[in-house]
Amino acid sequence: QIFSLSPISKKVNKVNGLVIGVGYYDTDKIKKQTINGISLDVNPIGLAIPFGLFYVPELIKERNKNRQLFDSILSFKENKYRTKIQVNGLNISTGMFYTAVSQNGLNVSLLNRFTDFNGLTINGIGFQANELNGLTIAIYNGVNIINGVSLGVFNESTNLNGLSVGVYNYAVKNSGIQIGVFNISKSKGLQLGIWNINSKRSMPFINW
Repeated sequence: QIFSLSPISKKVNKVNGLVIGVGYYDTDKIKKQTINGISLDVNPIGLAIPFGLFYVPELIKERNKNRQLFDSILSFKENKYRTKIQVNGLNISTGMFYTAVSQNGLNVSLLNRFTDFNGLTINGIGFQANELNGLTIAIYNGVNIINGVSLGVFNESTNLNGLSVGVYNYAVKNSGIQIGVFNISKSKGLQLGIWNINSKRSMPFINW
């Protein structure tokens, strides 16, 4: 069909057109839904994101624990009962799908999380993904695999295969370039900043 409210009815598995509503949620009754076109949603939970800043210290604690145990920034657990949303086109939202989402195209949100994203994503607060192929712009970017560019104040990645620009850049494996005030990498890789730390040395201005 060419129009739907969201959450999309379990009877609909594809919309070629426009989806408007309050977002998408997990349910064991829906395996996958595809949107080819435009998705607009005002998620009430997304509107409460600013109040969630009180929980940031706890989120950072969990993030650090995951990084120490698995040497990765984020954990994306496979769940065969989880609803999968595929967006091909434009998504504009207050933020957060609260289910597994892949997108090809343009995303504009306050805060959002994807399993994989291909294209341009602009987020007022933060962006998270297992894999990014393209460009992300946000205050905070946390991506396991970056094949492209990450622009933000705080950028973290497990595998950086591209460019990371920000005040603070962290990468477990740096196969690209970090540009910022503080750059940290557990491997080698080119770093340009006030202070640069990698597995070989710590240097001001430039490191490799």
